[in-house]
Amino acid sequence: MMEETKLSKLLFSRAEKLWIEASQKDFVIGMARGDLSRGRFCSYMIQDHLYMLDYKGILEQLLNCTEDPELCSFIDRMIEEVEYETDRVHIPALKKAGIGESDIRNSSMDTVLAEYVGFMRSIVAERGLLAGLTALLQCSWVYAYIGKSVMEQYPEEVACSPYRDWFAAYTSTGYSEANQRWIDTVDCESAGIGEDTAEDMCRIFVTCAEYENRFWDRL
Repeated sequence: MMEETKLSKLLFSRAEKLWIEASQKDFVIGMARGDLSRGRFCSYMIQDHLYMLDYKGILEQLLNCTEDPELCSFIDRMIEEVEYETDRVHIPALKKAGIGESDIRNSSMDTVLAEYVGFMRSIVAERGLLAGLTALLQCSWVYAYIGKSVMEQYPEEVACSPYRDWFAAYTSTGYSEANQRWIDTVDCESAGIGEDTAEDMCRIFVTCAEYENRFWDRL
């Protein structure tokens, strides 16, 4: 059995270096400084929107892994959070950029994102609930980390950036609270796991972080 260290602390320690790299990507800093081209941002928003549709699908896939009422309630709430994020961040940003439904329908998912989504779907199918929760947590947590880190480094620039709403969304109280619920749920579900299982979860978490960084590099 793993020592009394929460899995989330172990996950963070393994992914932190990759998250620091993510927060320093040219695309992210370009958003903070406000000098990122609208074209690049629009391409990102379309890809992120396509990804979020799959993210919601993976959450629905997770519902088939448990009959626990509390977990089902949590997953249902996360699905609602994704829908809210889509309506609050994605759709307004897409409309503001002049991107319509036809533009989205005619777009295909980036190959790295498609690989990433395929990896997470296979993790849920092959490894079950905890593995799936761990994989999805990384996506939620890294955005919270990037938002906070960049806001602390570039507060004045972000305040004047045309992309400030992006940072506001991922540093909001609502997003932070939802992310903390993810962390708490993973810690609860992983209580008492063995070291081998903990290492497996860390590998999954790091693999997801690596996919995220590969995607930032393609933007």
